Amino acid sequence: MQVRTEITPDELTQAIRLNRSRMYWPKVFLANWYATLLLIVILSAEGARLIAGKPIQPASLGLLLIPAFLLWLYWFRTQGAVRKAALELSDTKGSASIDGKGISASFSTGATSFMPWSEYSGWKEGEEVFTLTKGKSFRVFTKRGLDEAELEQLRGIFRTQIS
Repeated sequence: MQVRTEITPDELTQAIRLNRSRMYWPKVFLANWYATLLLIVILSAEGARLIAGKPIQPASLGLLLIPAFLLWLYWFRTQGAVRKAALELSDTKGSASIDGKGISASFSTGATSFMPWSEYSGWKEGEEVFTLTKGKSFRVFTKRGLDEAELEQLRGIFRTQIS
């Protein structure tokens, strides 16, 4: 079976979300502890003021912009990295042949690759993509252009070949 190797930024984002660990967001907030702590302190202080019936201080609202900006900056940088990676991946258009032996890919640059099924440890399915996992890395295949019978054939191959 032939599938496309090019993926869009949305498909890559979905693949990343599928393979993100449950501890991702706690690690993000711990890595950005200064913004998280500042946000908690300001929200706690303003919550206490509201409970006491006092109005919110305009200066506190201004201070809330600092951690909000830092967290937005983190999100913006990660999304930029995803877009850049997707653009680089879409520059290497080609196709992959999926069969009982493994996955053979050929790209527009003339490069070819082969990965036997034993290299993969699992697979996941999203709305637009399949991902095949190998340790902490994964390979993405788009569902774009495949009909339901072809999708079911891929699911069957993945179920039988990947333990």
